[in-house]
Amino acid sequence: MSSQVKNEQTGKIQFEDVIDRVMTHVRARKWDETNTGRGLAISIALEASELLEYYQWNEENFGSKDDLASEVADILIYLIQFADKNKIDILPEVLKKLEKTAKKYPLEIFDIEDEAERDRAWLEAKRKYKKDTTL
Repeated sequence: MSSQVKNEQTGKIQFEDVIDRVMTHVRARKWDETNTGRGLAISIALEASELLEYYQWNEENFGSKDDLASEVADILIYLIQFADKNKIDILPEVLKKLEKTAKKYPLEIFDIEDEAERDRAWLEAKRKYKKDTTL
């Protein structure tokens, strides 16, 4: 199997196929049996921190596109494992989150020409939004 998982009709890589490839890789090594939710959450944060290192002292990154892509891939691989371990269907959850964010930050805020007014409206929307903090 090639490193490219492409749909034969569209020629595009399908996210579901990537998830399957990641989990096949993980299960073949029995990491799904040993990796805990806590360990995977820590790994996501550690890999995200490695990505941040490329920006540590500069506004622009000092790594190559390949360096950044490798870190992004690490984050996504651990995230896929975390979602699997916790029985989270990633794509519907992303769409639900986008709906929430659209309500929190209505488009008209971003049509405001005056930058200071736009920032004020954005902050007001952020303050008004009731975040679910139920544990």
